Amino acid sequence: MIFFAKTYLKSFTLVCALMSFGMLNSFASEPITPLIKPADLNKEKFALGELLFHDTRLSKDKVTSCHSCHNLTSGGDDGLIKPAKLGFNTPTVFNASKNYYIGWRGNFNNLKAHLEFILANPNVMGTHWNNTINAFNTDTDYQKRFNQIYKAPISKDTIIDAILYYEENLILPSDFDQYLLGDREAISPAAQIGYDAFKDYGCISCHQGANIGGNLFQELGVFLPYKGVNGDYKTEKLRVPSLRNVAQTAPYLNDGSIASLNDTIHIMAEFQLGLTLTNIEVSQIIAFLESLNSNREPK
Repeated sequence: MIFFAKTYLKSFTLVCALMSFGMLNSFASEPITPLIKPADLNKEKFALGELLFHDTRLSKDKVTSCHSCHNLTSGGDDGLIKPAKLGFNTPTVFNASKNYYIGWRGNFNNLKAHLEFILANPNVMGTHWNNTINAFNTDTDYQKRFNQIYKAPISKDTIIDAILYYEENLILPSDFDQYLLGDREAISPAAQIGYDAFKDYGCISCHQGANIGGNLFQELGVFLPYKGVNGDYKTEKLRVPSLRNVAQTAPYLNDGSIASLNDTIHIMAEFQLGLTLTNIEVSQIIAFLESLNSNREPK
């Protein structure tokens, strides 16, 4: 009886292990890589970066902050229909460190270079470093935080480093990531159907990897020339955007010309894939895209 129990236990353990391996192996073959929250987060440094991200004293007009264009209470973008400062629809800052290229034209291949450009650009922040550092040096809270973290005076380098650390760690896993990690009930049946359709239709050829985009360039108008809402769309190869939190980052396209996700999917299917999708098919893809939502900032 004892022998039987031991044998049964070993067999049961082996079956569980094989099932677990099979499940992990099946998800390892997926074209999308699940996001994992940053481990060993330096909470003090993250908190300092968060303060700086919201601090208008970094801008020349003392009104604009990083948060002005990247609203962390919504999708990490500004939601403006007509791009203003740089002429492009503002992309989300969430999970931006997972993009291989930064910016619609992919001018930067790391967040630090992009951050330095934004702070220096007179059309965005236009930081006057001497004035900013002098202002921060009169802030006893900042003095304490910088000294504790860097053991050095407040400087351009330490300010940039703190903001960069904050941005790099704005990693927001979603329900879909739990699905990829093995929880089959993490997303709805409609979202699962939508994900299968997303792969079958070919959307996955441009939107894959950890950020479901952000790692290659493509023109809008592969199968048909795209003229835009007003017939004046300028075609050029641009970075394929990440689809994480896409349901929260309207408007869409690089010029912010499309207001709804529904219309955007119809456009992408027609001009990028040569397909005409039914409203039901689009609604299923939307269910999948909504499963990519991450609703709050990590603390």
